[in-house]
Amino acid sequence: MRFSVVAVAALLFFGGCAKQGAFDLFKIDETHERAVEELRSGAIVLSLETKAIISSLYLNHTDPATYHDGENFIVSVYFANDDKSYKVRELESSGFQLTLNGKKATTIEPLGERDPRRALMPIQNNWNRYYYVQFTSEPNSSLALQLEKNQTGSVVLNYQKWPLIEPAHLKSVYK
Repeated sequence: MRFSVVAVAALLFFGGCAKQGAFDLFKIDETHERAVEELRSGAIVLSLETKAIISSLYLNHTDPATYHDGENFIVSVYFANDDKSYKVRELESSGFQLTLNGKKATTIEPLGERDPRRALMPIQNNWNRYYYVQFTSEPNSSLALQLEKNQTGSVVLNYQKWPLIEPAHLKSVYK
């Protein structure tokens, strides 16, 4: 009984000393917070074997002040090496096709390790390939980003577009 009284008194005495909580030390900016919310991932699996893993980030929601022309994504893709070689597999040469609502991309640009756009992607590793992918503006409010290969299968990552906000007003909305 005497120990519990001393323990409660010590807890009350030292509990009021902290000016910061643990979560105050892990602040991230709003862009990276939205990036975590917008991350979607999926895999193409054939006969219990993973053929490809895709993660994508819809940049129009992550940083709308910068990405407002067309539909913009950062895509991270891992390809399983069927031939057991150490060659690097790229999106264009691997036989996989990336589409948004059935339409091909207008721009597919590989991102280097030090590219600042790649820093927005919450998933970072050495075995994925990273791309900036742009599609023409889509009138539909639902977006279906699909990675497919005829013999292997496909995976679809779904997004919902926000209502259109004029780029000039974006800074006031997100500040």
